[in-house]
Amino acid sequence: MAEIVFEGVNKIFPDGTHAIIDLDLEVADEEFVIFVGPSGCGKSTALRMVAGLEDITRGKLSIGGQVVNDLTPKERDIAMVFQSYALYPHMSVADNMGFALKLAKVPKSEIERRVNDAAEVLGLTDYLHRKPKALSGGQRQRVAMGRAIVRSPQAFLMDEPLSNLDAKLRVQMRAEIADLQSRLGVTTLYVTHDQVEAMTMGDRVAVLKAGRLEQCDAPQRLYDHPDTIFVAGFMGSPSMNIAEAQLVRDGDTVFVELEDGNIRLRVPDAAIEQYPGVPDHVGERVAVGLRPEHFTLADEVAQDQRLPGREIRMVEMLGAEMLVHFKTGAAPIVSEDMRAAIDDVDAFEELQRRAAEGGQDFVARFDAQAPPRVGERVDYGFRTEYLHFFDFEGGAALR
Repeated sequence: MAEIVFEGVNKIFPDGTHAIIDLDLEVADEEFVIFVGPSGCGKSTALRMVAGLEDITRGKLSIGGQVVNDLTPKERDIAMVFQSYALYPHMSVADNMGFALKLAKVPKSEIERRVNDAAEVLGLTDYLHRKPKALSGGQRQRVAMGRAIVRSPQAFLMDEPLSNLDAKLRVQMRAEIADLQSRLGVTTLYVTHDQVEAMTMGDRVAVLKAGRLEQCDAPQRLYDHPDTIFVAGFMGSPSMNIAEAQLVRDGDTVFVELEDGNIRLRVPDAAIEQYPGVPDHVGERVAVGLRPEHFTLADEVAQDQRLPGREIRMVEMLGAEMLVHFKTGAAPIVSEDMRAAIDDVDAFEELQRRAAEGGQDFVARFDAQAPPRVGERVDYGFRTEYLHFFDFEGGAALR
């Protein structure tokens, strides 16, 4: 097993595209790190550089203390699991799993032992003599995993391995891969565009934007304490509501004003403890973030934590919970950071349209209950100890 270290790593393609910019990151021995970010952010390129499938333009990459910039993929002692299963259709499961060992001229008895051990771990023992076409998608993905496991590599590299599976199977396989990595203790880099995968699987999550590492931390800390407006907007589903606001002071109390002062929310000490830079920005425009799950009914909070008379635009019933979309006059932040965080052209264009109209919809998450009617006006509250604050121009958290 081995640590993986990026030191000032850059990748510039022949057409001039700077795909990875000054990447510094240490992945500890046996650690499970997720690369996440919108399409085109460089996460797969970073993984391919570790695999030796892309040359490093500048910087240094080490695996197990050895600089591998000039080593071939074969010499790096890593195993990669791709988005496609890449199984040989004419071979049995056992032959697919042991093929790399056969090429390496490992004794037949050793190949059989390793394949049987991996099959037992992956629940594939009863399928070793089947061909890939006789397997389900999840079973094929397990075979691809088994092919990597039998090699006993220094590190696993996984490039969106679950993206071809249906939603229910993805959930199951997420848990299986996380459990398997924990039991094997193999250093693992895993690429995904799915924030839920990132939040539920890794020891740490590295968020990339346009080739740069924005933040790398434990999943829950990323969610609760984003360093930038981009990380705040990207992590979470549905994403954080982010709007333009003004910080004002009334006596000893700081308030955040939305909708040109029509909404005034008290900023409690708990929020200022998380964002100690807030008092320094009184009188200035800021970006304020409100997570959907921290909205509540108005009668459950104080008067200075309420958003009165919100017009309901849509309600999504999701079984145990519901998402309520309601109209506000709060100006959205239409910036390059938000364009990058919203990995959906239609959603971003809708945000731009709302900005032109002078408002945006907020999304609130509630336990399932009698839903409000579309067009109805409802009073809501927000637990303001969970407010997030960012610099309006630069997007950095006000810490």
